[in-house]
Amino acid sequence: MMRKIKMLISLCLVFSFCLLGSLSVYAADVTPSVDEVFPEEQVEALQEKVSNLPVYSDKDENGEFHNIVTRATGRYPTRKGVILVTDDKYKGVVPTGHAAIVYSSNRVVESLENGVVTGANNWNTSKSTCYGVTVKGTTTSEDAAAADWCYNQLNKPYNWIWMDKERRDAFYCSHLVYAAFIDKYGINIDTDAFFSAIHPSEIVDSSNTTIIYKK
Repeated sequence: MMRKIKMLISLCLVFSFCLLGSLSVYAADVTPSVDEVFPEEQVEALQEKVSNLPVYSDKDENGEFHNIVTRATGRYPTRKGVILVTDDKYKGVVPTGHAAIVYSSNRVVESLENGVVTGANNWNTSKSTCYGVTVKGTTTSEDAAAADWCYNQLNKPYNWIWMDKERRDAFYCSHLVYAAFIDKYGINIDTDAFFSAIHPSEIVDSSNTTIIYKK
């Protein structure tokens, strides 16, 4: 009797492992691609919209804007905590664009294929398009603290599950910047354009951000 019970338990365990393995494969198979989450036509329409948004003077150290609209492109940001966004397609193909946060006058924090890293703060020359964006409702010192939050995520892997921006063990580029401001200050710089995923251009279009530089 005991032998039959043990055999039954063993068969149940084997079945459970097989079922879990099948579900894992299924989950991997049904994870939507970047093109499904961010349809190219919708991305291009959003990028066209933000390209026509005005450029404002940067806020002061207390976070106050003085509603000065500039006709020029503004000054390229080197202030810690300013968000950078580009429309440039990844390797000229994937319609995702890219986002990072300024860490210093010559470094940014960003998430690439190999995870969260630092990169050169030279988007005014290395990218064909670039926006400098600052968050409404924060002081410049709070922006700097958000950049420190992103820096503290260095070496975490890339988040390939675009719809899951609640993760904090892995990040994609716009997800990283979003997480810093939502976690630290409760400020949501996402929109509902792509449901729970956050496209870099949504940060520019957000009602909680202001453009201070445009190339």
